[in-house]
Order: sequence, then C-alpha cells, then structure tokens
Amino acid sequence: MKINMHTSHPSAFISSTFIDLKDERSAVAEILQYNGLNVNALDIKPASTESSKKEIIRGIKESDFVILLIGDRYGSVLPFMTGNRFKSITWWEYERAIISGKPIIAYFKENINNNESDHDDKNDNLYNKKRQLFIKFKNIITNKHNPAYFSDVFDLSEKIQKSLIPTYRSGVEKLTRKNIELNEKILNLENELESVKRSTQKNKAIQTSPNALTTRFLKGLDEFK
Repeated sequence: MKINMHTSHPSAFISSTFIDLKDERSAVAEILQYNGLNVNALDIKPASTESSKKEIIRGIKESDFVILLIGDRYGSVLPFMTGNRFKSITWWEYERAIISGKPIIAYFKENINNNESDHDDKNDNLYNKKRQLFIKFKNIITNKHNPAYFSDVFDLSEKIQKSLIPTYRSGVEKLTRKNIELNEKILNLENELESVKRSTQKNKAIQTSPNALTTRFLKGLDEFK
C-alpha cells in the first residue's frame, strides 16, 4: 500500500451506500480510530447539498486511502452532485478517489438478507437500470482491486484488524526508516559540502596573500629606494 507520510495524522475515507451499511461504516471507523487513524467524512449521509459534495471531495483528498464497502444497493443517483444521470454517489466517490490517486481497499458483503433497506427499491423507475449499472460497477472493482468478502459487521472488523492495519503499519514503518536514512544522507552531504567550502576558502586566502619571500623582496626594494 502506498502511504502518504506528508500528513500529520494518517487518515482514511469510508465510501459506501449509507442506509444498508451504516453499522459496517461505524465498525470500520471504530477499528481505524482505535489503531490511531483518522476517519474522514464518516458522518456524511446520502449527499444532498453542495456543501456535502465539497466535504466529500475534501475528505477524499485529505485521506491516505479509501475503504470501499459494497453491499447490494446501487445507491442514490443525484446528477447535480455527480454530473451524470445514472452514476451513483458511491461510484462517483470511487472515481474521485482514483482521480486523486488514492489506494482503494474494497470489501464486498455476502449473504445479504431480505430486508428492504438492504436492496434498491423495486418501485424506483430506475430500478432495472440501477441493477445493470451495479453489476458493471462491481465488475470494475473486482477486476481492479481484488476485493475481500465479509459476512457481517464482526467479520469485516476482524478482516480489517488482521490484514489492513498490519499492512498499513508496515508501510508506515518502512517509509519512516527510509525517511531516517534519507535524512542521514542529507546531513552527511551537507557536512561534506561545508568541508569543501572551508577548504576552498582557505585555498583562496593562500593564493591571494603574499608569501614570505615576496614580503622580504618588497621590503628590501623599499630600503634600496
């Protein structure tokens, strides 16, 4: 995983539909925060205002990586937010993350129950279109990000604790070591440069000052006059 070491506090953005995966979002946030990571835009519900859009974009840009949770809902379609007639907010968030160069860690929920809130509304005029696009979106994620699968909140929390957190910590430690080594090399180069400067200045001083023989010659010349 590519870790951004330029932020004072490592952070993650959680992207998902909200109604069906609210508990999962909270569980992921809790695990991340427990391990010292900040969570951006956790409290954003289905985006509905321009301020929500700006907050989402800012949250993604300020994050080191994005955790993408996908259940069985395609989610809200808001053209004024996404600039697309059929693209869901989650898909739009995913694209923002790609544009910003953020690593994507994807998790697919399996064994989804029959609760209405866990699925798209069949009475929605866009229902059939949403199902087609949802399959397309999942295929994109599958092909590009090799998602992990989880059965419930506890399974998801366990997977993140056992795999994501160690991977993240390992990345941070590796980059920290490299940063220390780089600082040491910079310090050595600065010391060498300073030594060269002193040596150069000394040589210039010797070249520009008269030597003892020249001094005696000039003194004798003055006496002769």
